[in-house]
Amino acid sequence: MEYKTKVAFINRKKEISYLNEWVKKQPNAILFLYGPKSSGKTTLIYKFINTLDRDKFEIKDFNLREYVIANYKDFLSVFFGIDFTKSKDDIKEKREYNLRVFKLGVEVLKGLQNMEYDAFDIMKKELIRMNESGKKPIILIDELQALEDIYINGQRELIKEIFNFFIAMTKESHLCHVIVASSDGYFIERIYNHAKLNKTSKLVEIDYLGKDDIFYWLANIDKENNITDFKLSTEQIELIWEKLGGSIWEIDSILFSISQYAENGKIPTGELNKELERIIQMNYGRILEYVGKYYDDELNTAIAEMFNKKKSFKFTELSGFEKGKLLEELGSLVRMNILYYNPVTGEYKAQGESFRLAYLKYGGNNKG
Repeated sequence: MEYKTKVAFINRKKEISYLNEWVKKQPNAILFLYGPKSSGKTTLIYKFINTLDRDKFEIKDFNLREYVIANYKDFLSVFFGIDFTKSKDDIKEKREYNLRVFKLGVEVLKGLQNMEYDAFDIMKKELIRMNESGKKPIILIDELQALEDIYINGQRELIKEIFNFFIAMTKESHLCHVIVASSDGYFIERIYNHAKLNKTSKLVEIDYLGKDDIFYWLANIDKENNITDFKLSTEQIELIWEKLGGSIWEIDSILFSISQYAENGKIPTGELNKELERIIQMNYGRILEYVGKYYDDELNTAIAEMFNKKKSFKFTELSGFEKGKLLEELGSLVRMNILYYNPVTGEYKAQGESFRLAYLKYGGNNKG
């Protein structure tokens, strides 16, 4: 069916150009794409994939949000398409299977199913085969942290095995490109430090859109979203930027919400402001729901004071808190997507401008 409106994809020319140049050079490092939640990382990956020549590249992409992965068998099911609800005899004697990542012979498939073969050995052989066929393999994985806390045979940590494999395939063997995206800055920092990836990987931030892009977008919603029922005034665009910043998902959401108020091609500014304040109020409610394990509202009040001065901070700037407990609580706020943590700079930000304003509201209501 043809939809009345569509989700906009704005600019990102610089990022797509970077990715295209990245895959043209010989594989030599893992590329991490990180950034705030809903900053457009997944959409960027799909747009990038569509720019590639399929005659030159063999693209294998996984969005791990789409799967429940609780153990090693689940990992094999997702990456190789093995159905563990069936016995090995149920695998028909087809010559080869074109599965999620690799084209496997039936005996290899059975061997993986019975844990007789090492999955990483099979992957390497298939990557060699792809290279020999003239195509350059690219493995893209979105939200790889879904594989944390999974062990192979109860002993080897899967995530570390995967990264050791990725290092071998990129930096050492140059067999394929590996691009990993994640909104969990703590996860990236842990992997970067513990797996010693600092000399085997490149980290690139995909942040929210900038002011120029937002103003272009909202001045051209007819072209970018197929919205023809109304136009936004310059003052209304400024108001959206002031309260939502460059948060793509929230802006798409607000465009849908205010469409009900369209009349004679315009939106009443009062109704727009009510919808914007509703988002801030919802985020304020999420902050209120958070009860600190150690500091109750002390920490959130301190964060609010920090956001009143600037848009980011380091944990060392929050005085009066014991370091271990402070980092644990900040980690909880990051996992709840209230705060965003940048693993490169070590800075914390609100998860978008609407959350920063919600913190200011919280701080104002807790004065005295």
